[in-house]
Amino acid sequence: MWSSRARQHRQRNRSSLCASFRSATLVLGSFVAFAGCSNRQQAGQPSQSQSVRTSQSQPAASVSPPQLTEVQQAVKRVFKNAALIDENGSPSFVVGDFNGDRSEDIAVIIKTAPGKVSDMNQQFPPWILKDPFVNSEPGMTPLRVSERETLLAVIHGYGATGWHDSQATQTYLLKNVLGEKIETRTKAEAIAANQGKKLPQLQGDLISETLRGKQGYLYYAGSTYSWYDPQTFQGELIARPVHPGFATRN
Repeated sequence: MWSSRARQHRQRNRSSLCASFRSATLVLGSFVAFAGCSNRQQAGQPSQSQSVRTSQSQPAASVSPPQLTEVQQAVKRVFKNAALIDENGSPSFVVGDFNGDRSEDIAVIIKTAPGKVSDMNQQFPPWILKDPFVNSEPGMTPLRVSERETLLAVIHGYGATGWHDSQATQTYLLKNVLGEKIETRTKAEAIAANQGKKLPQLQGDLISETLRGKQGYLYYAGSTYSWYDPQTFQGELIARPVHPGFATRN
C-alpha cells in the first residue's frame, strides 16, 4: 500500500513538472516571437522617432517663384510710398544672387508714384542712384529722377531669406538700363556664352537684356552696377589713389 501511494506521488510530481516545462516553453516562445517582430520593425519599418529624424534631415523644398504681393512689399520697404512696380514690364522683376553673397536679390522695374518725385530726389535717400553709362566726376550735377521715368531697382538680399527679409534694404537704383528680354544669367552661363572675349570680374549672377539694339549684361562691379557689352568691352575702370574721383582703364 505504501509503494502504491509513493507511485501516485511520483506521478503527480511528474505531471506538475511537465506542466511547468510547458509553461516555460510557451513564455520562451512568446519572447522569441516578440524579439523577431521587433527586429523586423527596426530593419524594415522605422519607428515613430526614427521617422521624425528622417523627415527633419531631408532638404528643404525649393523656394517658389516670387508673387507680386511679395515684390510690392519689398518695394514699399525701401521706397515707402514714393515708387510703384511698373507692371507693364515683361517681366516686371527677376531674381538672382547679383552681388555674389549667396543671398537672393531681386531686380524690379519701378516708376515714381504720382506726386512723389520730390521723395525720389530727397537729399539723403536710402538707396544709391546710378547710371552705368555715366562716370561720376567731381563737380558733376547730381543725378535726379524725373517725373515719369522708369528705373531698375536692385534690392540686395539679407541672410537666408534674401530679399524677403525685413532688413533687406540695400538698394541700387539704376537709370537708363531698361531694355528687352530681361533675364537672369548665372556667371557660368555668361562665361560659356562669351568664350574668347574679354570678361569683367564677375561676382554673381547677371541681368541679361537687349539694350539699345545690343545684347549685353548688367553686373555688380563691387561698388556699383556696370554694363557689359561683349562686343566692345576692353576692361573695367579702376579708381587710382592719385586723385580722388578720377579713374583710369586697366
